[in-house]
Amino acid sequence: MYSVMIVMYLIVVVAIGVFFKTKVKDMEDFALAGRNLNTPVLLGTLFATYIGGATVVGWTGSFYSLGIDWWFSGLGAILGIAAATFLLAERFRNLKQFTVPDMLALRYNNSTRFVSSFMIIIGDIAIVTVQILAMTGILVSFTDIERMPAMIISIVSFTLISLFGGMKGVAFTDSIQAVLILFGLIAGVGVVFNLGGGPGAVFGALPEGYFTPFTDVTVLGAVGMAIAAFGTTAVSQSFIFSRVFSAKDAKTAKRGLVWLIPTALIGYGLVALVGFSGRSMLGDDIPPSDVFATVITSLMPPFIGGVLIAVIIAAIVTSTNSILLSSSVNLTRDFYQQFAKREISSKEMMRVGQVSVVVFAAFAFILAVLMPDIVTAIVFAYTMYSASLLVPLYAGYLWKGATAAAGTWGVISGGGTALVWYILQEPLGLPSMIPAIIVSFAVVIGVSMVTKKPTDEQLKVFQQ
Repeated sequence: MYSVMIVMYLIVVVAIGVFFKTKVKDMEDFALAGRNLNTPVLLGTLFATYIGGATVVGWTGSFYSLGIDWWFSGLGAILGIAAATFLLAERFRNLKQFTVPDMLALRYNNSTRFVSSFMIIIGDIAIVTVQILAMTGILVSFTDIERMPAMIISIVSFTLISLFGGMKGVAFTDSIQAVLILFGLIAGVGVVFNLGGGPGAVFGALPEGYFTPFTDVTVLGAVGMAIAAFGTTAVSQSFIFSRVFSAKDAKTAKRGLVWLIPTALIGYGLVALVGFSGRSMLGDDIPPSDVFATVITSLMPPFIGGVLIAVIIAAIVTSTNSILLSSSVNLTRDFYQQFAKREISSKEMMRVGQVSVVVFAAFAFILAVLMPDIVTAIVFAYTMYSASLLVPLYAGYLWKGATAAAGTWGVISGGGTALVWYILQEPLGLPSMIPAIIVSFAVVIGVSMVTKKPTDEQLKVFQQ
């Protein structure tokens, strides 16, 4: 039954995405859905992307093992959304750009654009690699498909929607999948609570201290978790700012993000309840990465289990589509267009973007096939890109004194510090994001004090 539901679901979603090929005429359609997303579609694509594969599968296991302490990561993520919403969203949409490096180039210079775009592309390819492995694991576990065919199905599913439908296809399929993710999780929580004798019985069987903060993590660890989640959320091009640029106007961009805050909390809450129920009903000896799958196979009737598998696949597909599309726009906009010695049409830009989707997907597939055991290092690449951009991006748009040189060196120092800290195996138990932010902040302030002040052209962004 699982195999039939999974195959049918993938065929329908991919077919819808491919259908939008006829709606994509130029680069704005491909990259930003013609800058015409209304609030419901914008909220749907934001929710589906945020409650993605890493959240549904990864956070279920984290709530299972850490209890309420994992909510510090949830708090950090919500604060990251709030920062993007209230500090940058409207201004970014009014400036009518395509990428976060576009915004850095407007405020600083092209050197900052190139460094930041390179960081984003590396981080995005890393996450696509992880998503291929995650989707492959789901297909192998719940169907009769062998590993290599499962990997091929995964990358083809990810690629076709982004390749043909662009942001229009991604946003529309995301909105459909957002409904499935939300109601699938609600159904799953209802079933496990019913099997466990109700919420009171489920919660009563949990270990002592499970809902007491700082039981499984220290105060410093909790702060580190929150800051790490905040940093990766607040600068996310593929999950937040690509949607901001795609909204039909600035007010819609902000409104969609405002609504994301409570809906993301609901999504996180449902995922937490699945994790708590798993700990209560299945014991404490399941590896965190296997908790969601074990809940499905051990506790769910086949139909509800099939729905929840579709939820996982929907979550993985939506987030990966967004990442592939985002990185292709970076290559097209931040490198191809900048280095071309001639005028480039919007249609040519779109074609280059489509080729980029295929190239990045192929590269991620090769990494997944040849080096599946370096997942931790791969995921760190995403953390490094977030650490490199956080301070320069927000400092540039909140402080007129930040200089062009400071922006470039802030990106380099933030990413470099995160890398060194990771290689040193995170001394003092601090996540790489924390020292990276501190060093990047100090560099932006210090370099701004001793380098050429921003020009009037660079400060025009404050007029929006």
